Amino acid sequence: MEKYQSEEFIEKFSEKVKDSVFDYGLDDIRTKINRILQKENLYFDGEGYLLLQSESKENETRICNFFVLPTHSLYYDDGEKIHEAGISVELYSRFNEDKYKRILVNLSDEAIEKGNWMSIEFIDRDFLIYKSDLYRYLRIAIKLSSRIIKEKAKKIFYNDEWLEDGEAVEHIAESRRERKVISIMKIVNGNEQENNQKEATDAVMFLRAQSQYISEIKMLVFPLEPSDEEGEWGWEDNDYYYLVYSKTWSWIRAYFTRKGFKLRITEKDLDHFLVESGIFESNEIRSKTNLKRADFRTSQLSNRVFKINKLRFNEFLLDMEK
Repeated sequence: MEKYQSEEFIEKFSEKVKDSVFDYGLDDIRTKINRILQKENLYFDGEGYLLLQSESKENETRICNFFVLPTHSLYYDDGEKIHEAGISVELYSRFNEDKYKRILVNLSDEAIEKGNWMSIEFIDRDFLIYKSDLYRYLRIAIKLSSRIIKEKAKKIFYNDEWLEDGEAVEHIAESRRERKVISIMKIVNGNEQENNQKEATDAVMFLRAQSQYISEIKMLVFPLEPSDEEGEWGWEDNDYYYLVYSKTWSWIRAYFTRKGFKLRITEKDLDHFLVESGIFESNEIRSKTNLKRADFRTSQLSNRVFKINKLRFNEFLLDMEK
């Protein structure tokens, strides 16, 4: 992402300032930067030249003819994510005895690393490095001196313009809040989809087992025929099956054990899901969980039963198995 190639991203601004602005206004800052650079044997002298000292401190090599003052951390908002992008700097080079030329320029991390901003395409002729192989020292100086940048000194490139300082800080904070909410919603929706998938999978397995159970038991006419206490039974009419709730669940649990299948949701949640799906009918809600009960109470039968809508039972299995 070579943003330094964008003229808007560079946003170079050049002017001339009195030497007093440099000599007095930046004196304390230069001292702070030099403290940071001393471990690398680098320092900016009184005129703003960057120098490299030998280990013995006896010899010095002039690196470039300008002082680098990092002012802002740079960010780039691509509409989806905020990226750390580089450093905004002020460059000061002596123009004559009374004035310095000052350039304000935004440098991407890649530009700082490669050094290809050190050309007249990006900065003025008055700013120069004495030998190209010395650039690595200037790169060190820029990176290390960026430690003086204040926490709230930020600039962000967004919609082809720069937002600075308070406006940038607020944009970054607001964007991160919004994207955090979006991320959370994706997780929530993802979990919801995953839960729905678990419910649907368990429901299909349960209804297949229930269909097998129906095929193996004696079905009586609801509610006229008395039950046969010695065998498995249920009732039916034109629209519904009526299966004894406790006996059906007991049979299906044993069936799942034989098949090596384990429900991924609770039995109560599965009951509720199948009621909500219109397959079972319910006339009672569990007080503690507000889940709809699938053990239907009838006035005709003493047992609680699954009251199963035959049409929805078959439709659901067909839909889920397509």
